[in-house]
Amino acid sequence: MPPLQQFLDLAAAIAPEHRYRTVYDTDLHVLMPGKEPIDADTLEAFSRIAFTGRTVVDLGCNFGFFAFQASRRGAAHVLGVDCEPRVLEGCELLKRHFGLPHVSFERHDLDDAASPLLARRFDIAMLVEFIGKTFVAENRVASALAFLERLSNRELILSVQKIYWIRKELGTTPRRMRERYAPRYVDGGDFLLLDYVRDFFAPRWRMEALSPMAEGYEKPRKFLRFTPEHSHA
Repeated sequence: MPPLQQFLDLAAAIAPEHRYRTVYDTDLHVLMPGKEPIDADTLEAFSRIAFTGRTVVDLGCNFGFFAFQASRRGAAHVLGVDCEPRVLEGCELLKRHFGLPHVSFERHDLDDAASPLLARRFDIAMLVEFIGKTFVAENRVASALAFLERLSNRELILSVQKIYWIRKELGTTPRRMRERYAPRYVDGGDFLLLDYVRDFFAPRWRMEALSPMAEGYEKPRKFLRFTPEHSHA
C-alpha cells in the first residue's frame, strides 16, 4: 500500500484532538482536513524565515506541515517533535510520501523538564500554531516558552494570537486570570498574550513581527521572530 494511503488510514483512526492540523500535499491541496487550516497570511509570514543551510526543531509538529515546509525551503535538517506516537507514525509515512530525507521525527513531551531534547541545540527553534486557549487558560505558556528557549541561542520562531477574550474564548474570568498571570496582562475582559510573550523573552531577546499587525483584537495567530539582544549561551 502506498505511504499516503497508509497515512490516511492511520489518521482516520486517531482521535480528533490529535489530528488538529490540516494536512496538505506539495501544491497545498487538502489531503486530510483538520480543525486548523493554513491560510495565505500564515504561509506569507513563514516564507520570511531564512531556513537555508540551518538546523531546525519544530515543537508540537503534529503531522509535520511546518517541518516539511522548512525542509522544502532549504533547511539542512529539521527535527519534528510531538508527544503522540501514532501522530509520529503518520509523520514518517508523510515523509516517505513527500520524499524529504532531511526531516526526522522524535517523541518528546514539552512538560518534561528533564527531556533529553533539552541537551541539544539548533539554529532555529519553532513553536508555531501550537499555543492556544487551553495552554493560556491553564497557565502553561511560560513552561512552553522556556522549553523553546533552551533549544536555540540564535533564533526562536513562534506564533500566538495577540489577545484572547477571557470569558468567551478562555472560559474563565478576569479575576482568575489575574491569579495566574501578572495583572498588567489582563485588560478588562482581554488577556494580552502577545505582551506576555514579548516580556517573557525580554531583555534577552528582541522581538520582530513577521505577520502584519493592527491595533486591538485580531485572528489568526501572528508569527514572531526572536533574536538575541546580546550573544548568550
